[in-house]
Amino acid sequence: MTEAPDLHLRWSDLEDSSGYVNDLVGSAEQAADDANEPADTLALAVTAAIASEGLGKALAHEWALYTPQDAAVVASAISATLHDSAANLHLLEQAVRHIAARGEVSLPGPSESGEDNLADALDHLTAVADQVQAHLKLLTPAIRTLDASPCSYQAPQDVHDTVMAVAALFGDQAKIITSLEDCHAGQGDADDPCGCVLEISAPGERYFFDYSDSGWSLLRHGAAVTDAEGDMSWTGSSGLDVKEAIAHPHQLVEEIRRTMDLDIAGPTPE
Repeated sequence: MTEAPDLHLRWSDLEDSSGYVNDLVGSAEQAADDANEPADTLALAVTAAIASEGLGKALAHEWALYTPQDAAVVASAISATLHDSAANLHLLEQAVRHIAARGEVSLPGPSESGEDNLADALDHLTAVADQVQAHLKLLTPAIRTLDASPCSYQAPQDVHDTVMAVAALFGDQAKIITSLEDCHAGQGDADDPCGCVLEISAPGERYFFDYSDSGWSLLRHGAAVTDAEGDMSWTGSSGLDVKEAIAHPHQLVEEIRRTMDLDIAGPTPE
């Protein structure tokens, strides 16, 4: 039987290739390397709790993951988190015993009155840890199956690829209005703007879709202010909620249509 993939290497790849991931984990890794005082212990514990809660919010989103392989990475990370959490419960029990050994807290024997005391609490910590560790092996085949599952999604190679894919999904409703001289396809990094602008037609309106350093944006032609030279400008926010430069084209199309539908519906009455 094939073992579950070791996805730690893929975690490292994510850190090396993604500034966003590196920004998130960098501070925690530095704190972990230098941790030897209560302030470090408490900070890392709270950070782990916040990260776990945030992961739950992220996974609740329809576009949380693009492929089963993405899911395998997350499942592997959750498995590692559970493994470390179980080990940490044992270490927490040990740390409390160190406090007791210094004479800073009394550590009685297990309670016989039915009311838990500190000794009972420590026993519960280690018992739960042992239960978690006993069940973690059940995740191995799930992770293996997710990672090996066939998937038809082919991610765009760069921003230009993404714009072209969105244009193809809109079909006759969209056209590229950028001149060849203004297109920077194939230049720079994959997440660099390509300079291309997509014009999307909707009933009674036109929209301009593009990617810049600030992210994906959708500008409504009717909201533009035109100066004496015929140049158009916009005020207010035009950014879409999708932040990833090489986002799933279907996700971008969904967000564009949602934004256009909101424009047609008009402002919500107060």
